[in-house]
Parts: sequence; C-alpha cells; structure tokens
Amino acid sequence: MKSLSPAMKFVLRCFPLLLFFSLPLSAQASQYDNLLDMSLEELMDIEIVSASKKSEKIKEAPATVIVLSEEVIRRRGYTDLEQMLHDLPGFDISRGNGTVYSQIYQRGYRSNNTDRTLLLIDGVEENDLWKGTAWISRQYPITNIKRVEVVYGPASTIYGANAFAGVINIITKDPADIINKNSNFGIVSQVTYGSWNTAFTDITVAGKEKSISFTLTGRIYKSDEMDLSHYPDFDYDLSAYGRDYYGSKLGTGDAGLIDSAMALDEQGYYTGVAATNGKKPHYSNDTNDWLVNGKLFVNDFTFGFQTWRRNEGYGAWYRDDFESGPDNNGRWVPENTFIYAKYETDISDKLKFSSFTRFKNHTLSGDSQENYFIGYFNGEYDLANLTATDDTGAPIPAQPYWDTTWWYVTSRQLRTEFTLLYTHSEKFDLLTGLEYRLGSIQGTYVVSREKNPSETGFPRDEAGTDLPGGNHYDSRDIGLYAQATYTPVEDLHVVAGGRLDDNKIRESGGYGREFNPKAAVIYTPADFIFKAIYAEAFKDADNWTKYSTTKGRKLSNPTLQPEKAKNFEVSAGWRFTDNAFANIVAYRTSYSNVVGTVDVLYDGEHTTQHQAIGSLLIMGLQGTANYKYKNYDMYLNYTYTNPKNTQGDTDVRIGDIAAYQINAGINARFMEHLNFNLRMNHSGERKTGSKTTISENPYDKINAYTVFNGAVTYDNIIDGLSGQVTVNNIFDKKYYDPGVRSADGNYYAARLPQNERNFMVSLRYAF
Repeated sequence: MKSLSPAMKFVLRCFPLLLFFSLPLSAQASQYDNLLDMSLEELMDIEIVSASKKSEKIKEAPATVIVLSEEVIRRRGYTDLEQMLHDLPGFDISRGNGTVYSQIYQRGYRSNNTDRTLLLIDGVEENDLWKGTAWISRQYPITNIKRVEVVYGPASTIYGANAFAGVINIITKDPADIINKNSNFGIVSQVTYGSWNTAFTDITVAGKEKSISFTLTGRIYKSDEMDLSHYPDFDYDLSAYGRDYYGSKLGTGDAGLIDSAMALDEQGYYTGVAATNGKKPHYSNDTNDWLVNGKLFVNDFTFGFQTWRRNEGYGAWYRDDFESGPDNNGRWVPENTFIYAKYETDISDKLKFSSFTRFKNHTLSGDSQENYFIGYFNGEYDLANLTATDDTGAPIPAQPYWDTTWWYVTSRQLRTEFTLLYTHSEKFDLLTGLEYRLGSIQGTYVVSREKNPSETGFPRDEAGTDLPGGNHYDSRDIGLYAQATYTPVEDLHVVAGGRLDDNKIRESGGYGREFNPKAAVIYTPADFIFKAIYAEAFKDADNWTKYSTTKGRKLSNPTLQPEKAKNFEVSAGWRFTDNAFANIVAYRTSYSNVVGTVDVLYDGEHTTQHQAIGSLLIMGLQGTANYKYKNYDMYLNYTYTNPKNTQGDTDVRIGDIAAYQINAGINARFMEHLNFNLRMNHSGERKTGSKTTISENPYDKINAYTVFNGAVTYDNIIDGLSGQVTVNNIFDKKYYDPGVRSADGNYYAARLPQNERNFMVSLRYAF
C-alpha cells in the first residue's frame, strides 16, 4: 500500500464497514415511473430468472446475483456490454482490441478468450461452439437491453457444461417495454459519435396487433480505435533494432552479415505489404461490427433470431515485430447466428410447462486474415538462412516477407429443452428439465494461402497426418436436471438440486456422464439476508482444445476429460436503514483437471499436448453497498481475490489477477431533466512474471490504476428526445492491462495500453 494516496489507504481501511449489495434495479421495470426512485425494499424483492430458470426474488435465489437495469445502463452512459463489467465486483478485465476484444476473468479464474463464463441472450447460449469464446465486444445493442443479470459462481446444475465461473444473461426488451399504452407502434433509437471517429447507431422498433407483437433491433458500430503508434511495440519502425540487437539474434559479430540481414529486413518489411495492397505497414485497428435481432410473439409462442458480424483488427495483442493490422491484411471476423422457438403455458394453476428450441450457426468468416512477418530481426530466420548457398556456392540468403493466410471455422448445433415447474404451495416448488443437443463441431482450423478458405483451404494439422473421420465431430448431449425449493418456516428456504449430463462424440468418444449437485440454505428475516451455497460444475474442453494443433503443440488429445469445480460460499446482507443496504460474500472454489500443456515425445521429437493436469484454489470476498438520499444514489463495491495454482506440491499465484479492486459511483438528478453520473474504478497491481503462472512475462507486475468516468444526461430536450455527453478516463490516466496468452513481450505484447481520455455524444429518441 506504499504507493497509495492517504485518501485511498483510508478508504481501504474503512471499507469493511461499508460492504454491500448494490445497483440492481427491477426486472419489472415498467411498474415504476422512475427506477432510480425504487426503495431498497423494492430492490431486495426484484424478480430474476437466470439463477434457477424460473422467476424468483433476488434475495431468495440460490446464488449471488447482481442486476443492471435499463435505467442504470442509460444513466451511466455505457456504450457496450464490456464497459458494464468494469463497474461490477468480481471481474478482472484485460482489454486488448485483439482477436478477442477483451479477456474477462470472473472470480479470479484466468483463462483464454472468456470461455469460463457463460454468455446468454434471452437465455440462448452465445459462447462459440468450437472454442467456447464469449465474443463480448461492441456488436451488442445497448438501447434494447431491459436488464443484465450476472450470476457468480458455478451454475452447471441448471445450465450444464461451461457455466463454470458464472453466467451473464442479457435480457432484451419486449414490445410492452417500448410501446406506449395508447399506441400500437414504438421506436427507441440512439445515435452516438465520439473520439477516434467512433460512430454507432441502435434502432429498435416494436409493434402489436391483437395477439401478435414483435420487436426488431439493429446496431452498426464503427471506430478507428485509439492510435497506439506512439508506443514502441506498435510503431512499425525498424530503426530501433541496431547492429547489437541483430548480432544477438543471429549469434554473430560479423558486421557484413549483420548489415546484410538489416538490409534484407528493411526491404521485406516495408515493401512486402505494399506489394499486396499498396500500403506500407502502419498501426491500424479499425472496428466494423453489426447485429440484427428480432422477436415475434404469437399467443403463448415466442420466435426469435439474432445474427451478428464482428470485424476487428488484431490491435495490441501482437507486437509490430510479427503481425499487421486490418489495413495490412490482419483482421478477425467471427459471425454468429441463432434462431429459436419458445412455448410457455400453464397446464394448471400449479403446473407450468415450457419448451425452448434453438439452432445456432457459429462461423469464423473466411475474411479472417493473419499477416505474419518472416524475417531476421524477429528470429523467424537465423544465420543459416542468411548464409545459405546454392549448388555452385553462390549465396542465396532467405528473403524476408509478409506471409498472409486466411482462416475458416464453421460449427452448428440444434438444442431443445423442456421444463416443468410444479408449485405445490408457497412452501414447496419443483423445477425439472430435459435438454437434448445435436452438434457438428469443427476440429481444427481450415487454413489457406488464398482467399475463400472454405473452398481453397485444408485442415491445419501441424503433425502432418490425416484427420480420421474428417474435420467435423458429431456430438450428442443429454442433460436431465431438477431443483426443489422448500420453505419449512417463514423466511427460511432450503434448495437442493442436481444435473446429470451425458456426452457422446462420434461412435466412441465424449466425456460420458457427469453429475453436479447443488444445495443452499437461505434465511431472509425482515431486513437481513443470509445465504450458504454449495455447488459443483464442469467445463467440457472445447474442440479447439481437444483437436487443434499448433507448431509447438503437434499432438491433439481427443480423450481430454472435463475440468471440475467445487464452490462453497456464504453471504450476509443487511438493510440497516430505509436508505442503506450492505452485503458481503465470501467464497472458496477448488478446481481440478485443469487443462495445461505437457511436454511429450511424438515421432521421436519433443512437442506439447493439452492434458487435464492442473488444480486451482481461489478464495475471495465480494462486498457491495448502496445508499440513497433524496435525488442522490451512491454505490460502492469491493473485490478481494486470492487465486493459487496448487498443482502438485506447488502454491503459485495466478497471474494477471488483482488482489483487490474498488468501484464507486454517484448519480444525481436535478430539475427532473438533468442527470449527473460519476464513477471510479480502482484496480490493485496485477502480479505477473516468474513468481506467478504468467512466468514468461518480462514484468513483475502490471501497475495499479484509478480511472474516473462520467456522463451528463438531459432528458426531454423535446418530447422523447434526450442528449448525453460521456467522458471516459476523465483525468487521462496512462495505464495498462496485462497481455494475453503467454504475454512474453516477444510475439505477444506483455502489457496492453488502455484508452486515453475519450468523449462520446449521444442523442436518444423514443416514442
């Protein structure tokens, strides 16, 4: 704490007195004229659906849940989903504007590509079928969000595989949330422009006629993103690499050879891309995302669809030594589409039935390109390449160049689910469900050196062997779950449940059967909330992990078994005045069968393979507090995380995770139309380097930082029209997030520069 200011030290010492439950606003938003005027008692009784797949009060749910309402999202000036997570406890975020826009680590579990948190849109799973990635970027419309429910901790007893560290469920608006009482049609729209030529628009239209109603939403988002060319890792300038550097790379002090390598690199680096598209290499990282979403309601049926395309560059993930941006053939373009049909009905006053069928198609578009430099200064060529000769002894040094490849992946899944909710009385209910999934999931990348890789490419098999059975794997999953809630006496709720999953891949593969139980005791007398929860979960290794290979990992592992999680947590909340509420959660989660890479012998040479070898122990605290006074609303939350790799006899700290974080904010309303919002995010230092699991990072830590964000909103400039100015990183703090994957400071950047001060101006219209 030596580097902290006296004020920050005081906050840290006093914080345990303020721990709390914060910010959620009602799932029944339309009941209230102004959601920010809801009492704390009303906040404790809001209804959620994500913890148990049924409507229940948040204080009685067998999980730690935080809800962000439409009103809170709007007042804070959020422009994308990822921004919301910065203000919540329990999330470490590493934003890199790369092939994945942001890495989201929930409750201290550091993984690749946000694949331990399950992302849902109206209950439909968004995580990539092939790699498990939750593509949390700027494609999701904000103005169509009714609320976001965030569930902390394992949730496999309800959702099955992959709800490992938590669940984020984005619930979009229904026609009733948009259409005024005396109308059959409504529109909500927003247009925003800001720094770095960022511009986006969201439009949602809704209509109704008798028993039929619909919503249709679209978003287009474009941005040049922040220019990082003034950082050495991204300046595309070879002048910093002098003779000494080249000598160390080549292993020679011969000035003639060094000069030759430098000249060859200079020519290949600056003209190789120009020969492809006429542009010399320079920093670029533009974003071009879009999404369309629709819902149709006919009596008890709901039909929905969503399709989006995320077209973004590699950004700060990779140093300019190796990779180029979108202006020079470096971009990543996933495309996701789903359609669904849902039927819900009351069979009797005690029995509810629903069926939920969805079809998903997840693709890495063939427009995805990698442009990789093959040269001497980055070690792709060595002294032997420089001094090579032909049969006559004439020198033929290898010529540096930019190597462009195209990538393609496509996977499909049909998933149907039937649930029954039996409510015997106020004292007992039972939820049961049956889920069936059929999928055809790709095994490894299809790669081509020509355009249209779906037609010109071949499966990438670094081992040089054929792929028995082809590159797609048919899978079948069956899940059967049940959860009962019993209230033996008033305010005491006992919850018990479990889920059995069975998985088969092709004829003889798959993980077989997995059972995961859950139990909770919840006590809610008067102004208090006490919860004790035990839950288990599992993470089925994705097909990329099982079947894909790389230059350093030539051996796949089709029999890789699921990771396991066992979580126990207790929480206590207290509404100690009509205006103040506090909550604290303590948890302990142990993980086993954690996937890691192991050195193995393959065809007489060393390579690596994914194996279920690891174990983790993560303990932490989450505290939140909320205070309301007249036209002011204040929140504060705190996160403490102690993540350890306990594999074998080791006890090594997991890197890239802050020991503590603090978020705080205040919202003030004046004259009915004017709203001010100010928020603070403080992250403690994130340890990296040799004493952590991120051992290759050249830094021992990523420094702590504090940033402030704000928004000013003026409602009803004219009827239905509102304006907003948002400023992020108000004091222009220069700070970094950890790098991704190995983050060794060589191929991958060891730390990622974060956005400097930026502005957004928005106009919102609704009628």
